[in-house]
Amino acid sequence: MDLFEAGELAGLSVSNRGVFRPVRTRLVDEGHPTEALQAHLAARAAGGAGLVVGPAHMLVHPSASGPAYIDAYRDDVTESLAGVADAVHDAGAPIIGQLTHPGSEETGDWEMREQLGPSPAPSDVAYEMPKTTTQAEIANVREGFVGTARNLDRAGFDGVELAAGPFSLLRQFLSPRFNVRDDEYGGDLAGRSRFINETLAAVTDAVPGPVGLHLSLSELVYGGYGFEDAPELVGALDGFDYLSCTVGTRSTFNRTHAGVADQEPPLLDAIESVAGGVDAPVMGRLPFTSLADAEELFAAGVEFVCFTRQLLADESTLAAARDGKAHDRCIQCNQKCLEGVYGHAHGGRVECVVNPRTGRELELPPLSDVEPGAIPRDVLVVGGGPAGLRFGAIADARGHDVTLREAADELGGQLPLAAQGLLAPLERAREDLERAVRDGGVTVETGVEVRADDVEDDWDVVVVATGATRPDVSDEFEGPVVNAFDILDGTADVGESALLFDENRWVITMQTGLALLDRGASLEMVTTDHYPGFETEQPNLPGFVAALQAGGAEFTGNHTVEAVDADGVVTLRNTLTGARGTREPDTVVVAGRRGADERLYLELDERRTDVYRVGDAVSPRKLDRAYYDGELLARRL
Repeated sequence: MDLFEAGELAGLSVSNRGVFRPVRTRLVDEGHPTEALQAHLAARAAGGAGLVVGPAHMLVHPSASGPAYIDAYRDDVTESLAGVADAVHDAGAPIIGQLTHPGSEETGDWEMREQLGPSPAPSDVAYEMPKTTTQAEIANVREGFVGTARNLDRAGFDGVELAAGPFSLLRQFLSPRFNVRDDEYGGDLAGRSRFINETLAAVTDAVPGPVGLHLSLSELVYGGYGFEDAPELVGALDGFDYLSCTVGTRSTFNRTHAGVADQEPPLLDAIESVAGGVDAPVMGRLPFTSLADAEELFAAGVEFVCFTRQLLADESTLAAARDGKAHDRCIQCNQKCLEGVYGHAHGGRVECVVNPRTGRELELPPLSDVEPGAIPRDVLVVGGGPAGLRFGAIADARGHDVTLREAADELGGQLPLAAQGLLAPLERAREDLERAVRDGGVTVETGVEVRADDVEDDWDVVVVATGATRPDVSDEFEGPVVNAFDILDGTADVGESALLFDENRWVITMQTGLALLDRGASLEMVTTDHYPGFETEQPNLPGFVAALQAGGAEFTGNHTVEAVDADGVVTLRNTLTGARGTREPDTVVVAGRRGADERLYLELDERRTDVYRVGDAVSPRKLDRAYYDGELLARRL
């Protein structure tokens, strides 16, 4: 089977086997999908997806609520849902809407009410004790699925999908952990699957299009069902027109969408274990699905391959692959697609580090539609890090004559240093940024340090992308300390024991700790927060913590390093109690914060009016801002 082969789902024709799966976006306004959500989904259809499933988190009953959800059960929302369906259809793909009730995997804070669950068994993520759903409430929620499916049919959706994955009351009824009922909706597997089967049957009778089931093949939680249960579990379910396979619960989203720090659960084997026994098309994905995974998924028995994060990283991935063109790859960082939504960070909407357009589709047209520069200019870019590379590639594509000079012998700025160990997927960012520059017409000069006096007057525009300077940690203490960046690049010696002081609070601390363990040092990590790397993205944090603890690292929270004396004796002070203690490690390492390398910009800014700066040369921030700064300036130049 080929990814670009046409297919069919219960009579619904699909142009290819690539599916854009539902992703939580928070592009919602008072329960209505927004125009931004229309544009977001339509961009994936226009980018080559044969089928769009979504939006995610469309509620079927008022007993569930929240600011990230679409109240699809409300008749007054049908018109805005029609706008979503029309936008995706106009972009060239059918759309199947996913319906859910999150049950105990959400809180009742939004409406100040209790949450429903099969039994009084709280989720690890919400930890709000749910109200046991009565049989009357079961019937009401089932009818909510039916009424909401009819709303979607009236809105022009081509089918519906019932969610029994993360954020799902249906899955909770199926689970021996969450369902300990003793009535006909509990007990053995036949009882626990009754709610799903009744709902599938009722929805199928109500709407003409395909009715799919999105199912977690393992909950990945203690006491829940596991991969070994998947064949029997799927065998107890019937009435679906297709089966979409996923994994996990809301509390395991770090593994459900495995990022840089987590090992992927064996979802491929589980799909293969159930696909042969399913008399309906199977959709499948991996915790991170790339184009290269399609062949393995087809071999495991799927007929449709599901993508999420890769189509956030580049909405035109499938069209590019079809046409034999390159595409930007997901780097599995989870910083914007997950942390931005689940953690309400970065504006609280879906975005992507390597694709500034994601979540901003209304604001930023596709790069293919951006007009050439009104006046082609000779542009000098100083610095070959992410911001300079992103700017250079897009400015070149818009018709400017771009020369990029980099002081180091290789491009990428901090990326080669960062892309090691668990952060190795960041190498994809460096490769894709460099590929875009070299495939275009940018003149690249490496090993060239640029001073203000070296910048000729005949450049129309100068863009400074010199990045950030390493922190000077030696001035903080009397005794010898080592910079964390010198650990990461391998230039510092390490003794048998190390104390790592976290002033960075982000993933650099975690990465430095792992590098110290790899070099054989025993390690104590000290932080003024409750735990080191406090600002590390929640989807990534558990994997880093697990790796550090597996290596024997000790965490000392709520402490600061008050002093390091000339002999290397460290004085710690408890920031809560004021109590002091000492340590005598062989090596003291400080993970500090970088500063903007703004010297060149400031000098040039005094001499000329056509100079700009982007990325860390403005202010050291995360990788997404380097991409954003570089792209926005290039779009406007």
